[in-house]
Amino acid sequence: MGEYRIIEHTADIGIYVGGESLEELFRQGALGLLAITGTWKPGTPDEQIEIEVGSHDLPGTFVDWLGEVLYLQDTRDAWIVSVEVSSARAEEVRGRVGLKKRGKEEFEGTPVKAITYHQLEVEQTEEGWEGHVFFDI
Repeated sequence: MGEYRIIEHTADIGIYVGGESLEELFRQGALGLLAITGTWKPGTPDEQIEIEVGSHDLPGTFVDWLGEVLYLQDTRDAWIVSVEVSSARAEEVRGRVGLKKRGKEEFEGTPVKAITYHQLEVEQTEEGWEGHVFFDI
């Protein structure tokens, strides 16, 4: 089973993520990001959005995935209520997020401006996959 942990940084905030599979690593990355922004609220979605992003390498694909999750949450002004990753490889990830209208409730997290490449790592280990990523706040 995957995990994420928040990492404090001088000017930013980041997460450590781990997963038995690359798909779980990407899912945990999204959950860590949403925990920081305070926009994760598991439940039944009003809408499901398919995501397919890619880059020239695995770290870039991870950044693009997280950026797309952040973009959807921000532009739709919605809670993210589900995150699924159907396939992940170095140059491409596919998945889906469930959104629920925010209504009058306020988000109680830290707004994230961007996903950064600062100290970005994604690597396979003996236990599975792990990574570190920092966010500009």
